[in-house]
Amino acid sequence: MNITCDCGAFVARLESFPKHTPGRLVCYCDDCQAYVKKIKCSDVLDDYGGTEVIPAYPKEVEIVQGLDQLKCYRLSEHGTYRWATSCCNSPILNTRPGFPWAGILHTAYTRRNPTALSPLGEVKSRIYGKYALPGAPFRISNTIGFRDMLVVMPFILKGKILGMGKESPFFGPDNSTPLCVPELLP
Repeated sequence: MNITCDCGAFVARLESFPKHTPGRLVCYCDDCQAYVKKIKCSDVLDDYGGTEVIPAYPKEVEIVQGLDQLKCYRLSEHGTYRWATSCCNSPILNTRPGFPWAGILHTAYTRRNPTALSPLGEVKSRIYGKYALPGAPFRISNTIGFRDMLVVMPFILKGKILGMGKESPFFGPDNSTPLCVPELLP
């Protein structure tokens, strides 16, 4: 499976997709909403303010082209690293150093192949509904509920045990220094 930016200058390949992913997840938190609004990419949000991500292990992401197009943002000094491209301002993924989670935005999967996520079925978890816009016709956990934890915890635990957060292509050899200096969004 390949992920790409809007213009195609950035391409990454995912090993073992969809084998290792917990599936389609949507986050309605205020940070995700603020991030895409600040980089002027609100079109990735659903009608209720949710950002759909499909997690992969960082170790299974191989950047094929466009490494020089990556830029990194953070909403705070200790916040999540949010990666986008400088060529066409496409949000790509969210991650943290050493953590076995690369939350790849659904648009990075579907830009070149609109049916790429079909094998995953429906959304398995929706979290932080307290920040969602009103009127959603589906269940959204107010924060992170027990059912939501059951969806993602096996993925995270397996990733920690197998060291799948190491050797991330988004961080240097020390696995903590990002490839580019993150821009702190005010």
